[in-house]
Amino acid sequence: MLFDVTHFGSDGFSTPPPADVTPPTAPDRVATDTLAFHLAGVGFQLHTWAPDTPGKQVDGVSTSRIAVSPHGEGLASKLFNGSVVINPDFLYDAAHSVEILLTLGYAPWRPTYADSLMITLAYQGMVDAAAADDGAPVLFLQSPVAPFRDPPRQFRVDGSGEAPRVANGMALRMLVGLEHTNRRKRIALMCRLAALSTENGFGLQVADRRFGRVRGEWWSVLAPAEERYAARKASLFGWAPDSVPTTVQLLTFVGPARVGSSAAIAADLLSRNVGVLAVSEASMQEIAFINLMVPLAPARVGRARLSSTCLSIADGLGQTASECGLTRRQAVRAKSRITSSAAVDYQLLRTGPIRPRIKESASANDHPVWLSWGLPVSSSPPDVAELVVAQLREAKDRIVDARIDYYRARALPDGRVTGRAKITVTLVEGLTRGRIPGLLSELCPWAQREAVGRLVTDDLPLSAIRLRLAWRERWLGNSGTIA
Repeated sequence: MLFDVTHFGSDGFSTPPPADVTPPTAPDRVATDTLAFHLAGVGFQLHTWAPDTPGKQVDGVSTSRIAVSPHGEGLASKLFNGSVVINPDFLYDAAHSVEILLTLGYAPWRPTYADSLMITLAYQGMVDAAAADDGAPVLFLQSPVAPFRDPPRQFRVDGSGEAPRVANGMALRMLVGLEHTNRRKRIALMCRLAALSTENGFGLQVADRRFGRVRGEWWSVLAPAEERYAARKASLFGWAPDSVPTTVQLLTFVGPARVGSSAAIAADLLSRNVGVLAVSEASMQEIAFINLMVPLAPARVGRARLSSTCLSIADGLGQTASECGLTRRQAVRAKSRITSSAAVDYQLLRTGPIRPRIKESASANDHPVWLSWGLPVSSSPPDVAELVVAQLREAKDRIVDARIDYYRARALPDGRVTGRAKITVTLVEGLTRGRIPGLLSELCPWAQREAVGRLVTDDLPLSAIRLRLAWRERWLGNSGTIA
């Protein structure tokens, strides 16, 4: 399998690439799987596809199963191209998966150094729970995401009282593949996550799988305990700076998808006191991509020059610990065991240091809307999410800006491309909380209708377009996509 990984940031060295399904190094192809994650002006974009004919691996840093190299001129290239020999034993059925939402807090995302270590702790606990016993594959994990708050009791249980959500909060969303015949594994997973949440004051919710329920509906197990979270953070990481990080490294771990690989990486980061501000982990065509935004240690800020490198996982984690670990190497709690783990042959793609716009990204006027679409594959597929964002920006009387936070698209064997995206809209100032639901309920159908009108061409009839935009995620499943 071939792949492209793009790192981009807000320091003026690059701009967000278009959210489309065309790989940068293969502009004549449509990627089988595409993922983009944007946050605070920085982010990642991934493309995977199979070659027409088998060939030799890409030149560069390589092991027996993976080869990767910077694509372009100079060490500061932010585009990486590579190939992976996939793992034929990585088998799962996504239809029997379970989705988990772990919430550290409902406030807009603005983590301190201490919070970043708590996110690392939560991340390590979640993937370790999935890997326990015989293990279950982590198919997707992302943070920050929109946290879910249960409606007050006076509202019906159908979710009609759900208020517009915070666009990005300190919450982690994980999808785990489970065997349909092994119900005990599901119960054991939830018990481990409940123990993790109780100990640290996290909120825990599981996707509601009852009959008639759809994605975006949650069953609450535990509510976040703010006092417990604060006490736990002070107890474990009270020595960490209580300021918001200003400089980060972008890391992408890539290798054949295996159960336990992300747990090994997370455990190594936690043992070296490396904080995590954001994570986007996905299995794409049996290739594991673990994208992390990690803060530089305050003592290292301003000492390093911007660069992009490909490293073996042992060397990469060592350099990351020296630049981003919040304690001296002598104070690391445990010796690294990454070379004897499921991630032993992974490669680390690293870009930085760069300066994200963390403070500017946390606004009370930001609210998420969700998009889903399906179109026939064409030689020049349209950028559906970018088209919808451009349409939303035309509503200048209601919104200040719109941007893509998350984007996932797949080219299906039947000749169609389907995708989902989360878009953050920044509403105009002065709106009361009571007016926001009505405004979003008017904005989404209007932008949906106008976007479909712009997609229709002689080669793309109205009947072939399926597109839905809604400010409640569950509406994408409860209502049919309409043109």
